[in-house]
Amino acid sequence: MKKPTVTDWQTRQASLAMIDSWTMHARIGLRSQSRSGSATLLWDETPASRKLRLLGPLGGGTIHLQQDDSGVTLQDSKGKRWQAENAAELIYQVTGWQIPVSALRWWVLGLTEPGSDAEYSLDESQHLTSVRQQGWQVTFGQYNQFGEYQLPTNIVLENESGPEDEQYVRARLIIKDWKLAE
Repeated sequence: MKKPTVTDWQTRQASLAMIDSWTMHARIGLRSQSRSGSATLLWDETPASRKLRLLGPLGGGTIHLQQDDSGVTLQDSKGKRWQAENAAELIYQVTGWQIPVSALRWWVLGLTEPGSDAEYSLDESQHLTSVRQQGWQVTFGQYNQFGEYQLPTNIVLENESGPEDEQYVRARLIIKDWKLAE
């Protein structure tokens, strides 16, 4: 594979990092050593808040996650609410699934998470094809055009514990639509 120039990747990163508001619609499938499930994921991101809704069997109905300056709140389909400081920890506490929400916010844009060491590879168009970061291996299978940006539409995440480990999680996101703020 031809090694892309650093400037090209830096330009792409800078452009994508400016995206701070969006609505994304996706399907998510999760698998661990002992269970699996899928759901529809609706993600609304603004500079002030993050709202994720999981609809379907994965959460046993609907799960609403809201994160803002005051912390994180998760509400299930029965109206029960939980609060915490960290979204990933709260999701794990309530559902038992490890979902790296903070890093995923960057990965869904086709970026590495800022401030965290990453090993990554790029294709000739300066798209991430894979990244190893924060104990996760992320593979980007496809990009499509949404507005002026080419964004990932097929992402697979696997934590590095391996399929034989009870902590192993494999998640696949198939992103159906992006609506980017103007």
